[in-house]
Amino acid sequence: MESEVIDRFEHLIEKGKAIIAAFPRDEYGLNYWSEDVNVPNIQSWIQSSANLISIVAPSDRPIFASLNNVINDQNYVTGTSVPGHTVQKIQGLLEATYEEMKLGFFKKLEYIVVAETLDDFLDHAVKFHKSNKKIEAAVLSSIVLEDSVKKIAKKNDVDGKGKSLDELIDDLVKNEVLTGVKGKRVKGICGVRNHALHAEWDEFDIKDVGEQIKGVQNLIEEFL
Repeated sequence: MESEVIDRFEHLIEKGKAIIAAFPRDEYGLNYWSEDVNVPNIQSWIQSSANLISIVAPSDRPIFASLNNVINDQNYVTGTSVPGHTVQKIQGLLEATYEEMKLGFFKKLEYIVVAETLDDFLDHAVKFHKSNKKIEAAVLSSIVLEDSVKKIAKKNDVDGKGKSLDELIDDLVKNEVLTGVKGKRVKGICGVRNHALHAEWDEFDIKDVGEQIKGVQNLIEEFL
């Protein structure tokens, strides 16, 4: 998956260079409008680039804000063609994001991949839950819960070796990765996981599993 993200950046950057090279020009540079080029191709490239940038760049960084400004520019939104400056700005943001990512200034690819992988497992848990299969849903969501907490600890340099899940959550609170309230909430959704570990299937119901799944989803979205 990491190589796929890198390959995607490189592909879109090269495609952007080709679009700019083919863009109409006058004595001042790129024409304002792309009337003589393949507009659907440019639109597809812009949307793909914006999606990739938004995956990698945290929403509190200037690059993300710049991306929103470009995408929401009225000349781009309402025009039937694509402004030349929009193409240039997207290409610049794409290249800048790629370089910053490689230098480790944004989300580490490792954790982008981890979150997507855990989401896949949770998707299966959700399907089992909707089918009223509480055991299968409980087992899968419990695996994701434990793995998520361990990866959050690793991401924040909190040593989890030889520690129980409760101890690890306490350490995450002590290291201010989780607030005290958040730590209690995470422990609260561990109930199903604790019963599932010991095959105590009668100690929880399908609603409890649903609450655990929601809690794990929130944990991944916020911390991974």
